[in-house]
Formats: sequence, structure tokens, C-alpha cells
Amino acid sequence: MSESQTEDDLNEKVEELENKIERIDERTNGSNQIRIQAYDLSIKASSEETGMRELLSMCSAEMEDLTERALIGQYQEIEREDLFGQIFGDD
Repeated sequence: MSESQTEDDLNEKVEELENKIERIDERTNGSNQIRIQAYDLSIKASSEETGMRELLSMCSAEMEDLTERALIGQYQEIEREDLFGQIFGDD
């Protein structure tokens, strides 16, 4: 099998997979729902117009932002309660 033929076969398979993904997106368009949970934080989203990949991307970014804010809040609470010595040991 020549390199050109192998490349053509690979391109054909990639195109087939892209077509399958498009068909899946079309079938699920209108009823996409997603829920992401990390510890006690969760995000639920649904859309009739947005594709699943785009919905997941948006929710992932939002979850990252919420997680960061939650960690900052916990750190501020530790600081406010002056618990560093108890948690990390008195030095």
C-alpha cells in the first residue's frame, strides 16, 4: 500500500467520522441537556439550539470559574477565622 493511498484512506475515515458526528449533533439538536458536578457544585444546562459540544464547552468553562471562586471563598474563610495555625501547624 502506497503512502498516498494510506493518506487517502485516512482522510476518508476522518471524513466519515466527521459526518457521523454531524448526524449525531443533528439528531440531538433540540433536546441537549447536560449536568456537570464537582464536589458540592453542579451546573445544569439545556438548549434547543446549541449543539452538545458547544454546550459542554460552555458548562466546563462555567464550572471551572465556579470552582475557582469556591476555593477562593474557602481560603478567605480560613483567613477570616484565623485557622491557618490549626490547619497548617503553628510555626
